[in-house]
Amino acid sequence: MEEVFDIYTRDGKYIGRKGESICHGKNVEFYHKPVWIWIMNSKNEVLVQKRAKTMKNHPNKWDMSSAGHVVSGETSIQGAIREVYEELGIKTQESDYKFISEYIADQFFEIAQVYLLKLDLDITNLTLQKEEVSEVKWLCYDDFKELFLSKDFVTFSDDYKNLVLNLLEDNFEQ
Repeated sequence: MEEVFDIYTRDGKYIGRKGESICHGKNVEFYHKPVWIWIMNSKNEVLVQKRAKTMKNHPNKWDMSSAGHVVSGETSIQGAIREVYEELGIKTQESDYKFISEYIADQFFEIAQVYLLKLDLDITNLTLQKEEVSEVKWLCYDDFKELFLSKDFVTFSDDYKNLVLNLLEDNFEQ
């Protein structure tokens, strides 16, 4: 069954609900909200995931720690908690998340809700959603930055890349 998303004007005004296939169509005149979650540990390492080879978009590319769509009736934080659990098997709660930014990706008609999670995890204990995630790894910031800016990472706009790099640096443990 197709997921249904709440839809919005570009400035965030709620205007109704539509199915995922309509929201991901060409030249839609409304936006929907994904959650984009970055996980860092106390060593200032960034958790990245490799998208499964069966993924429709960006197969076998490295990506942010977790991401997904907020389904109709969910809050963004509820969507983030659900996605982190579905993709990585990590149980979290609202107080674990730091809201960083709302990022408008016009090319995808998305108003992304960007969150940071600071967790010390043993990645060998994670339960990966095999349909979506083939691998995860921790990277020191310099290695992350090199991968993030390479063709091996999912493509993002330069302004979003700068937002993420600044976000991570601003949240380093001293």
